Amino acid sequence: MAESTTGESVVVTWCREIATDIAASVGATVDSAEYLLRLHPHGYAPHSLYCSFLIAGHTVAVWVMWDDLWREPGFGLAVNGQPVPLDATSTARPAAVIAHAAWQAILANADPGRR
Repeated sequence: MAESTTGESVVVTWCREIATDIAASVGATVDSAEYLLRLHPHGYAPHSLYCSFLIAGHTVAVWVMWDDLWREPGFGLAVNGQPVPLDATSTARPAAVIAHAAWQAILANADPGRR
């Protein structure tokens, strides 16, 4: 599922990468994936990205905000409607940080004693 197709937006590929990594981590498949990209007014640059998907019965939602195009975007994650903190100190790529945090949240929801 992580392979891009001809003409596909990098946004779709990025969302697919996160979903595929999470699904592989929990041994499940990705269902009902969707995304929404909004551009800055009067420009071609992205302003916000929202993507969501189901993995092992858990709803994962990821969002990215580019409020200032000259700074790094802000990232957010929720699993089953609950915000999940992201490791802001990590030097890993944002997609890896998000996938890892979602994986941990899904494991915690599947077995509350496990973290």
